[in-house]
Amino acid sequence: QKAELVKYIEGLIARHLPPTREIIRNFASIIAKEPVSESWVTRFINWYSIYLTSRWATGMDSNRHQADLGDK
Repeated sequence: QKAELVKYIEGLIARHLPPTREIIRNFASIIAKEPVSESWVTRFINWYSIYLTSRWATGMDSNRHQADLGDK
């Protein structure tokens, strides 16, 4: 089950959708068929830290930001 969760997270990262703790918690609850706690998520991230790399997302390019605003 934990390996399945790692694959799911890696898939999200490959699609440039960094998972939040809430996403991890929800998916783990679905796999386990019972709610998991926030502390479980923290322990999971610590256990599998060699497989999961956290990093800051890059900011939005200013040109894209300008294009997203219809008023400008």
